[in-house]
Amino acid sequence: MGVGKMKKGIWLCLAIFAALPVEAATVKIGALVSGQVIKVYVKPGQKVVKGQKLLEIDDAAFQAEVAAADARLAQAELKLADAKVELDKQLDLFDRTVTAKRALDKAQLAYDLLQQQVKMLTAQLNAKKAWQKYYHLVAPRKGRVAKIYAHVGSTVYLENTPLLDLEVKE
Repeated sequence: MGVGKMKKGIWLCLAIFAALPVEAATVKIGALVSGQVIKVYVKPGQKVVKGQKLLEIDDAAFQAEVAAADARLAQAELKLADAKVELDKQLDLFDRTVTAKRALDKAQLAYDLLQQQVKMLTAQLNAKKAWQKYYHLVAPRKGRVAKIYAHVGSTVYLENTPLLDLEVKE
């Protein structure tokens, strides 16, 4: 067999391989949050790219929870600022031997406790905000919308209930 014939055989094999159908997998897309579907951005059969908006779940209750957590943090920060003023006052009085060590220790404890409370409330607020992305579902990868289960007005109430199917090439 000559080199020319071998090349033709390889090209023939590559052409046949390229013509074989590529299997598609179905990715079921669900939400980790509950709420009412307020917007569907795609239709069945529509091609989507990674990161493209698919649907949106009402996040009004979530936003209210974030606002409440933010207010609790702001309140704790104000208390911390006031505790700092009191601590500074007690330090000054103690340095001038006007007050007992117990008053200084009490002010220091109040300040330390409020510092920890601010840290805790900051962490809680950040954890809550991390869930924001789950109200706006986007395509995890390129594909084609196969089926939509949740239409505008549908209520999502179970974690990871399929909302739509996305066909992707393996």
